[in-house]
Amino acid sequence: MKSDFRELKLSDLSDIQVDYFFGPSKTVEYRDMMIIKYSGEYGFGSAGNSDAIYMKAMGRAALEAWKPDAIILDWSDLKYEWGDMLEMVLDIDTGCCEPALPMAVIVGPPCEEAVRTLLLGIDSEEGLETIEWVFKNKDEAIEYIEKQLQKAGS
Repeated sequence: MKSDFRELKLSDLSDIQVDYFFGPSKTVEYRDMMIIKYSGEYGFGSAGNSDAIYMKAMGRAALEAWKPDAIILDWSDLKYEWGDMLEMVLDIDTGCCEPALPMAVIVGPPCEEAVRTLLLGIDSEEGLETIEWVFKNKDEAIEYIEKQLQKAGS
């Protein structure tokens, strides 16, 4: 009997590059943070749906494998113009029984305006600085995460 199964690979969903960086908190003992850096071009509109699915899956896999205490999603090199499903990547740490981990997002010129409209609404005139967990550079994101880890530890 011939099998109807075909091989699948998560990497077939997207051309987005994912890199992981892991390091200890500088202010809270025994706490680690992870930076998940996404690079490449996110598909426009619904063409990005498989990119979002891939990004979330790869983020969840990293959390399962390394179990960090906080996450920074680095989108600074992600070219993103439009597509609502990118928002699902922000939910990589949600589970049924545990509180969400402290999280920050880094944006850069290739995605900044589109992320702003995704999070604040297309008609919003507010800037990304009104969202306390979105940053334009890594150092500010790490500083924010350090403060969140301190609050959680107290």
